[in-house]
Amino acid sequence: MSLRIPLYIEFKGKNVLVIGGGGVGTSRVRKFLNAGANVRVLSLDFSDELRRIEGIELVMGDARDADVLEKNIMWCDLVTVAIPDIGINDTVIELARKHKALVNLANDADKTEVVVPFDGEVDGIRFAVTTEGKSGVVARAVRDKFLKLLQEDEEVLNLLKAMDFLKKYMKENNVPVNVRMKMYFAVSSDEHFRKLVRDGRVEEAKDFAVKFIEEYMEGRREIDESVVRIKF
Repeated sequence: MSLRIPLYIEFKGKNVLVIGGGGVGTSRVRKFLNAGANVRVLSLDFSDELRRIEGIELVMGDARDADVLEKNIMWCDLVTVAIPDIGINDTVIELARKHKALVNLANDADKTEVVVPFDGEVDGIRFAVTTEGKSGVVARAVRDKFLKLLQEDEEVLNLLKAMDFLKKYMKENNVPVNVRMKMYFAVSSDEHFRKLVRDGRVEEAKDFAVKFIEEYMEGRREIDESVVRIKF
């Protein structure tokens, strides 16, 4: 039974070592480079695409050489193994523990410490999908379904705009955190607010939310406490 939990981790400025310069390694390089990481690739050969990518370090070397491997793992915050041969995995895991680096094994879903999922984003809504090694094809298909669903759901995208405004408004106006948590649930579950959002009248929804908060703070509006899912 997997005990992994999903997290989004800031990788800007972190060091990532990719072992393997083939197709999988190239894909990992693109992902971490786009996240702002410092990327180094250790391999005996490199794809044409890797040779064209600027801003990465290509190290010609054999990862089966323990000294070469350790020297590079010492540098990184995360090491990803992107070669078919699982023979070096145990050594990578041991060295990564020694030097306090995270491990992503693209060739062993059971032993990997970090899963690199298929991810997507629509107007600020980000999500990630993994089957934890069962099928990358299925994970990709689910990702694409989520993308299509969000792209077509104007109500959800409008709700995000309105709730983002609400959060910023309350912080800027120093609304106490316990009240803010109540307002997130109370406003978002209000029928009139949701109708404005549903109809695409986002600016009116924002104005309604401000009035809602003001009335609550002044004692002129009561809320249904049962909709509040986080209690302080």
